[in-house]
Amino acid sequence: MKSPKIKGRLTKREKNLLIILLLVIVIYAVYTFIINPQLNKLQSLNEQKSALETRISQIDSIIGSEKDIEERLSKLRDKKENLESRFFASLSQSQLISLLEEMTRDDGFVAEDMVFYDKQEEQIGDMSFVRMDVDIPYRGTYEGVLRVLKGISSYPKKIIVTSLIMDSTGDELAGTLSLSFYSMDGRDDSKGTISIPEAVDEFKEDPFLPFDEYEADMDDIIEKEIKEDITEPIGEFEEGITDNYYREILEDFEEGNFDFIPSNRYVQGNVFRSATSKSNRNSVRLEYSILAIEDENRAYIDLSDRKTSIKYPPSSIGLWIYSYGYSPSTIGLKLIGQNNEEYYLPISEGISWIGWNYVETVPPLDVSLYPLKIDKLYLELTNYRDDFGVLLFDKLEANYPVDSNNSGQSFLFHMVKQGETLDDISMKYYGTKEKKGLIKQYNEITSDNIQPGRILVIPRQEE
Repeated sequence: MKSPKIKGRLTKREKNLLIILLLVIVIYAVYTFIINPQLNKLQSLNEQKSALETRISQIDSIIGSEKDIEERLSKLRDKKENLESRFFASLSQSQLISLLEEMTRDDGFVAEDMVFYDKQEEQIGDMSFVRMDVDIPYRGTYEGVLRVLKGISSYPKKIIVTSLIMDSTGDELAGTLSLSFYSMDGRDDSKGTISIPEAVDEFKEDPFLPFDEYEADMDDIIEKEIKEDITEPIGEFEEGITDNYYREILEDFEEGNFDFIPSNRYVQGNVFRSATSKSNRNSVRLEYSILAIEDENRAYIDLSDRKTSIKYPPSSIGLWIYSYGYSPSTIGLKLIGQNNEEYYLPISEGISWIGWNYVETVPPLDVSLYPLKIDKLYLELTNYRDDFGVLLFDKLEANYPVDSNNSGQSFLFHMVKQGETLDDISMKYYGTKEKKGLIKQYNEITSDNIQPGRILVIPRQEE
């Protein structure tokens, strides 16, 4: 038999299908290996282009604002130079003696002495400065004193007249001029010029007579308040609070620095000196934020470097507090005994007032615990709460019954320093040397010579 023949030709339809298949394969290969990589590359290039355009825009913006930056830098430099020019580069006694001798060189003013105190750090805003205080006992005429004060006020460096005591001694005045000098250590200093006017435009021949348009008693201006913390008897206390106590000021928050100490990391805040006060010039401002999730949740104001102590049990301890809002926080004192035992004394359980309010509490009455050192003032929050706010504190004092002072007088103590004389001590507490005899009387001193280290009883000046 003959085998059948197999046709080797494709039909037209098969050829068309084969062509279509080849075209699909070619198109797929071209898209997969040529077009798609190019599209990905194009997309990447577009992204790079966009990033470069953004960067170019930022650079253009920086270049465009260069003038503004230079102007701002120039203003900041001017402010910096102006600030530095207002403070001394450093403080030394020799430098200040020369400066004060020139400032007080006036026919109507005689500086009898210059008493320098140790340097202290003082915080002004966010900056720290060094301050040196100087007391100048003087005598002279009213016109001479005014000329010296104008010379001090015209000096370009930072000098503050903290107090001025004036007593009449016949034809002349006598008293103490207290100054504070401020420095920024490490800064370049430039010499300032001293300008002491030749004459005063207008003055009264008798400085203790009031001006025609001023009816207040001039004695109010020259009245001296003793600087030390003293026991002050009063009958009618501030804002109508009447009692039978005399009050010893423990802390008036006028001088020095006050540090903020948190009990844990969830307690935050700051402490500043405030010009809003209940007494004198300053109070202390506490800004706090407390999240009470630990065992101890306290914001402390450190008073340990004040070296303030309560010598014997008072009837109460009082404090003026200014509140801007209500708060569940407790305000109290941390006290330290002589054996370093700690006592936490709440003064106010919560804050339920707006404005100034006087709060007080009864301290431990066991005499054997005293003296107690005032270590810290604290604000405490409990019971898993959170609280934040601002408080002002002023005039912390111990209140004693009037009957406990049988003599009807009040005193303070003074330890004699090397080089101090009775004249110096009398000028410090009374503003005049005439009280030297009173100090000798109360301390049974017969000679003007006095040894360093002696502790003197200083009678409080009668009002």
